[in-house]
Order: sequence, then C-alpha cells, then structure tokens
Amino acid sequence: MVNTSGVLIVSRLLFLASLTLLASSAGNVTDKTADTGNEQAWELLENAEGVKIYYRWVDVSENVRVRERKAEIMVHSSMEKSLKMITDVQLIGTWMSGIKKSMILHRDHAEKWYTYMLYGLPWPFNDREIITLNTLTYSAKRDKVFLRMQSSDEGYPPARGVERLTHYKASWELFEVKPSLTRMVFIARSEDPPAFPRCVQDPVIKKVFYRNMLSLKELLTPQ
Repeated sequence: MVNTSGVLIVSRLLFLASLTLLASSAGNVTDKTADTGNEQAWELLENAEGVKIYYRWVDVSENVRVRERKAEIMVHSSMEKSLKMITDVQLIGTWMSGIKKSMILHRDHAEKWYTYMLYGLPWPFNDREIITLNTLTYSAKRDKVFLRMQSSDEGYPPARGVERLTHYKASWELFEVKPSLTRMVFIARSEDPPAFPRCVQDPVIKKVFYRNMLSLKELLTPQ
C-alpha cells in the first residue's frame, strides 16, 4: 500500500526546493567571504561536476534570519546564449524542475519585464504562482550582465484555487571570461518561514538546487 502522506510531503518538498531558483546580490565566489554586517560568510556546501553550492545566514530583521543559497558554474557558452537560457520563459522549464506554466506578463522595456510562473502540486495542495519583476543591467564594457528578480503582485489578482508566493528574491551575475566561456553566479532566498523542519527540508532543497544547476550547465555544454 502506498503511503500517500509521505508522497505528498516529498512532492511539496521538491516544489519548495525548486522555489530557491526564484528567490540578494552576489558576493565574492570563494569558499568563505568576510562577514558584512547582517550577512555571514559563505560556506561551501558542495563542489561536484563543475557545480559549486554555497549557503549563508542573513538577518533580514531583528527577529528574522533566512538561509541564502548561491551556486556557481562555468559554462562553455557565450554570455548571450547563457543569458537567454535563464530569461527565455520557453527555455527555463528545460532545466528548472516543477514549472507548469511560464510567460511574460508585460515588458516595460528591453531591460525590465514581469514574468508569471505556475508550479503544479499534487492534490490536496494548491498550485503555487509567482510574479517576478526582472531588471537587467550591463557593465560599462558589457562583459558582465546582472539580472535581479523580486516577487511582485503588480496589480494581478491571484488565480482561483492557486496560492500566490511572496517574499522571494534572486539574482544572476554572468561574467564573460572569453567569448565562449561564461561564469554564472546565482543567489536565491525566501523570507517566508520554512514549511517543514530544516532537518527535513534543507537536504531536499540542496539536492534539487544542485540538480537544476547541473541541468543548466549540461544544456549549455556543447555535445
């Protein structure tokens, strides 16, 4: 007999892990960096198959501390192609797990737009949706690009039977090492309280976060 409650818990944990890719500025990419006020040093959590995963604790208020995650990958791809893989709503689902629907709601201009994403969950959980404001900036020499993402309601009412996600922040930083080599740094965090005890939730989040980054790296690696 299948343990339905266990399956549902695992399914929801996998969903929450995927959300780390939607959830704030990048620090130096080293095994440890110096504390900066309310931010602890980065700790290297995993380094395998060309994917580095870090975490640190950040005090967002006097009583709230959140766990922030960072990933670093080096891809044999142009910066333009790498940027397209993380901004094109038709491509994001090829490497990020859990996406049921994604689309651009509207674009203010080429470097500012709003994205809608819907995550499917098994019964009895409601599906989750998130709207993110995305802003894109380049360095003066255009050899670095910075993508900032932050959850935003932006006047769109929640869909019926779907829960709206808030308090998520994320950023991508892409560095052109040379025309066919790009370093990608991603940081994500949620300021919502964990849905499960951290001893249960964190290992699952780590696994899915790593797997998504590895999938992205493999898709950008020439065969």
